[in-house]
Amino acid sequence: MDKRKTPKDKEKSAKPNDKIVDLSEFRKSKTEERRREYERVLFNRILGVYSFAEKTGLNHVEVVDISYSGIKFREDRPDHPLKEGQKIALRFYFTPSSYLRLVVETKRVTPFKDEDREGLEYGCSLDKDTKSYEVIKLLITFMYKYAEFACEDTNPPMIWF
Repeated sequence: MDKRKTPKDKEKSAKPNDKIVDLSEFRKSKTEERRREYERVLFNRILGVYSFAEKTGLNHVEVVDISYSGIKFREDRPDHPLKEGQKIALRFYFTPSSYLRLVVETKRVTPFKDEDREGLEYGCSLDKDTKSYEVIKLLITFMYKYAEFACEDTNPPMIWF
């Protein structure tokens, strides 16, 4: 007697909770997670990002996410909140005295409240006609490529730069 199972037998014996793990989706989510982590380090520890308006001057913003078409950032308790449709210039400071200017248009304004902070979160589109957009685009490309190829260190040294 042949004890091998036929495809129909296998279907009957398969448990309804058995799922096939999609590794490409897992890799994609890990890459996205790595990119966002790198963005936080880059924008919150290395680069200074500020909104600039003639009336209010420079205001520090926290970049939450950036892509080729948009940027999401937060301001803690802004004195002069942005409105939907309003255009402003963001300054990406690479040194204390030099920056790249990028014009953005506010598309969404959402209040946020964390444990010890509150303010507004802005979703903005990037003005691709701004002269420095090409440089910002290269920076974004670098962040995507970094996230794709970076290796995770499970035992990192205790050095903070």
